[in-house]
Amino acid sequence: MILKGLSIIRYRVIIIFLCVLFAVISIGCAARRSELRNMAAVSRYFDRDVNTVWDAVTQSVEGISIEIKDKEQGFLKTHWVKDWSAKKTTGLFLEENWQGRYRLLIKVTGEQNKSYVSINTQIEEKAPGGSRAFRWNRITSDGTLEQDFLKKLENILDSQ
Repeated sequence: MILKGLSIIRYRVIIIFLCVLFAVISIGCAARRSELRNMAAVSRYFDRDVNTVWDAVTQSVEGISIEIKDKEQGFLKTHWVKDWSAKKTTGLFLEENWQGRYRLLIKVTGEQNKSYVSINTQIEEKAPGGSRAFRWNRITSDGTLEQDFLKKLENILDSQ
């Protein structure tokens, strides 16, 4: 009778262990499903000298607070820009939007009469309630902000 009781406990422990293992693997796989960005979409060559492109870059970030602006190194970093996520809400009843924020990291390099502009965006989001409302979670950019910035930069350079 004691052996029978131990075998039932053993089976329950094995089933619980397998369930926990499955849950951990499922969460790990779901966290790794982020898509890789197309780097061609977030960088571009311009047929202008570095000074002209740098001036256009500073013009295109007008209205966004700048944290680092180093013309010699060709690096510009903006402060965080906060907004509300249009994609995520809390659910059916509450309908609260998640908070979002982003900042741009822009690198301008050049040789001869060509300039290369590379844009990276750090994007973070935060839930409106619960324990997740106290920390920002980094998410992968889909490239939309970078492409919009490059279009704006290209329009400024074309108008000069």
